[in-house]
Amino acid sequence: MARLESTSPGAAAPEPQRQAIATRALSRSELIQASLFFGASLLVAGVFVFTNQVITRLSDEITATSRVLARFCAQASFPAVRDPELGRILVQVISNVDFPIVISDTLSMPRAWRKLEVDESLVPDAAIDSLVEGRPIAPVIRARIERVRAAMARLDRLNPPIPMIRPVTGERLGSVHYGDPAVLERLRWMPYLSGGGMVVLLSLGVWGLAGIRRAERRTIWVGMARETAHQLGTPLSSLMGWIELLRAHASKPTADEVRMPRAELEETLGEMERDVERLTKVAQRFSHVGSAPDLALQDVRPVVRGAVDYVRRRLPQGEGEIVILERYQEVPPVNLGRELLAWAVENLLTNAVSAIERRPGRIEVVVEPGEGGKVHVIVTDNGRGMSPPEQRRAFEPGYTTKRRGWGLGLALARRAVEEYHRGRLYIRRSVPGEGTTLVIELPV
Repeated sequence: MARLESTSPGAAAPEPQRQAIATRALSRSELIQASLFFGASLLVAGVFVFTNQVITRLSDEITATSRVLARFCAQASFPAVRDPELGRILVQVISNVDFPIVISDTLSMPRAWRKLEVDESLVPDAAIDSLVEGRPIAPVIRARIERVRAAMARLDRLNPPIPMIRPVTGERLGSVHYGDPAVLERLRWMPYLSGGGMVVLLSLGVWGLAGIRRAERRTIWVGMARETAHQLGTPLSSLMGWIELLRAHASKPTADEVRMPRAELEETLGEMERDVERLTKVAQRFSHVGSAPDLALQDVRPVVRGAVDYVRRRLPQGEGEIVILERYQEVPPVNLGRELLAWAVENLLTNAVSAIERRPGRIEVVVEPGEGGKVHVIVTDNGRGMSPPEQRRAFEPGYTTKRRGWGLGLALARRAVEEYHRGRLYIRRSVPGEGTTLVIELPV
């Protein structure tokens, strides 16, 4: 009896191949997390760059305005500030400034200011002159002047004061002290606030995706346990039946020797051998999940034919049976892991059988060359078909439209084809009520 070829469960894959499998094994949720992180990083970087450009431009404009104001005051000659006409002009210029500014004399005594916590109208010029000349002034006025001078010191720590120089003589008349407008201060905090918001949103997104991944893992592990029980159940039940048959012969009240017709004995041993092979095959298939298989250049047609024969032997017989038609064309050999690819084809066939609700059922399996040096394994059924939303979720672990099922067949088949064979598994066509066509595309 011919045995199926398979890779050894304990065989170790070459390190480069194992690394390649690990690289391709990024789950969709990990890709989404990486995309979210990359997008959020770009957005935060963009906000930083844009805000810094705005802040730099506003700072340059404020510095330019302060220099113009200092030049104007120098041209006007600071002692002439007491002139009513020039005083009105200077007050009008200062009143239009939207950032903190103080104009001081050579003694660092404030003479005019804007956007400070002390209203300029509460400090008369006469009081400042009296303070400069050493004459007594009201304590309230003195406190207000000191508060303005303290504000001058804070402005000087932010920006160096701009001296007012008379153009002709070069005489120093005073200084212009200026700060940043409130809107600029708020803009400086914007990158940090937006970055913090992005971090919070990104953390929530990663937390949500991690929850989805945990749910997927739970579904996969439960489904794998069910799938293992299902895969092992059929050959184990068959073996138990053959054991009962042998026990029945052994329990006959005859001589010490157990006699059995040769044809029946050979049939029993052959069936038991096939069941043991099936158990070995199941163990080998599950041993390949999560590890890199040894791929060998071989013909895909015997693998597909073996999977079809296995499923055909387990089809329901009788009226309204399901028929599997096969068509094999000449195709070049491909690198494949025999057991995993056979498992993928069996899953597609089993999925097609369960999708057929009306009888007679028809499944067509075609192996043909594809475009661009590919080999196609095409499985078409006349089952219930899938709607567009169902097609989008067909390969998600745990998704199923059946009353009984764990939604792992197509997910495991896609993993076997795409991650281990570097191929593709996709839905070519599916129409509700007409059927579905699935394609395994393998590179040559």
